[in-house]
Amino acid sequence: MEGFRKRIEYSLCQQFASEEDVRNFCERAKTVGVGVACVNPVNVGMTSDLLKGTGIEISCNVGFPFGSHYTDVKVMETRRGIADGATQIDVVINVGALRSKKESLVLEDIRAVVEAAEGKPVKTIIETWVLTREEKERACRFAEEGGAHLVKTTTGVRTQYLGLINDDPKGAVIEDIILMRKVLSPNVKIKASGGVYDLDYALELIRNGADQLGVSRGEELIREFSQRFGESTEL
Repeated sequence: MEGFRKRIEYSLCQQFASEEDVRNFCERAKTVGVGVACVNPVNVGMTSDLLKGTGIEISCNVGFPFGSHYTDVKVMETRRGIADGATQIDVVINVGALRSKKESLVLEDIRAVVEAAEGKPVKTIIETWVLTREEKERACRFAEEGGAHLVKTTTGVRTQYLGLINDDPKGAVIEDIILMRKVLSPNVKIKASGGVYDLDYALELIRNGADQLGVSRGEELIREFSQRFGESTEL
């Protein structure tokens, strides 16, 4: 059970989240004992204070949700997030540069954030749902070459693009996890994020190579796992 809990990266990423929302989110995170609490930069300090002493890691979203920020803005967000108490970074890569085949820009962007994180784990979000297979492969290679510790499928923020790029956007897709695992070295982890609401699907993602699960309903998944398999079951 503890192993499953540690795989859960519980997120509160809505731009309209109030302080009360953050407090409630942290209470839920503590109640079930998730591995990571992932929040937007302005909420890192409050989250860090509320979760102090719990052992829950705190991840700061950087360049979220579009990735189209200037690199120095991402660097500033990374440094400020860590100063406020973040122990991990979730950064959106420059997806437009990737699709434009500006490889050096993508790589330099990732490297700058990794350097700014000063050894703290950096997770790169590649937005798989807008990428071709070849672009997904390149995104994974750039993430690893840039020093990322983990590659994440999507931000989960995509409805505003409907009809522009993909009429049927997907978040965490089994086929993408398999492809990412094939491209990445074993030491680079994978985070499946976007639409992971069902325990059976969550377990299937893990079986196919996902190390971490980015979810907004972590409390429900952990409780369902406990009810179905018991507290002594490990993954």
